[in-house]
Amino acid sequence: MSAAPHSFADLDVPDGVGQTALFIAWQRQRESSRPDALFHDPLATWLTGTLADHPDMRACTQLVREVSSDEPTYSDYFSVRTRYFDDRIEAALRGGARQIVTLAGGLDGRPFRLTCPPDADWYEIDLPTMRRFKQSVAQLSGLRPRCRWQPVAADLTGEWQQTLIEAGFDPTRPTVWLIEGLLMYLSDADGDALLAGVRQVTAPGSLLLLEQLQAPMLGEFGRYARERVESQGAQWLSARDDVPQWLARHGWIGAVHAGDDPAIGLGRAVGPLPACWLATATPS
Repeated sequence: MSAAPHSFADLDVPDGVGQTALFIAWQRQRESSRPDALFHDPLATWLTGTLADHPDMRACTQLVREVSSDEPTYSDYFSVRTRYFDDRIEAALRGGARQIVTLAGGLDGRPFRLTCPPDADWYEIDLPTMRRFKQSVAQLSGLRPRCRWQPVAADLTGEWQQTLIEAGFDPTRPTVWLIEGLLMYLSDADGDALLAGVRQVTAPGSLLLLEQLQAPMLGEFGRYARERVESQGAQWLSARDDVPQWLARHGWIGAVHAGDDPAIGLGRAVGPLPACWLATATPS
């Protein structure tokens, strides 16, 4: 077993999707610094400040600046997306939910900032390299999770359910499932398998929150945003415009909003890029 890290000099920043996670952390830090911020993310703020001189963070900083200059409303989508899921998770917790599972949690700071009862169990599934990096970030930051936070190492394109159960997850308890910033990086077949796998271990009274790209993002309309993603070493593999029907086929029913829908925008003028769907569903 390797020694616990004492500084970022001891850390390896994951490649590929890890760079996307750093980019999103920068977006959340930028929102946190606004006087009219929709949320405050201390983990993202600490991370971006501490890693400011790291080569990977410098690359992400430059990319954020380029995107913000080229598409001023681009960042607002990520802020609205974050708040959309925040509000629904906290509402579920107020309603008695005590089990949350984030699929591909990346560097999400929600367990460290949301109003979360201390007896709630929050599981975050991610690849082993990302899980180790997130745990090291949490340790070095000194931030304490507001509930029982349990990172879980698993490949979401494989058999992950048993690993989650072995970590303490109870499939008989109502669960809030969060799938944010993931489905577009999976093939259609893997996305279908993931949603089917979630439904297999979902109890009545559960809630599913997810994001998916709109279909035009894989064509010429989405080329600008797609190139930015590819510059971080990642690639979009799927998008769809039949989200309500897709959810229904997998045993879910709920509401679906476009990412730029003023009804969820909290006063922000979200631009056309990236064009995404945000969904809230319950078992049918």
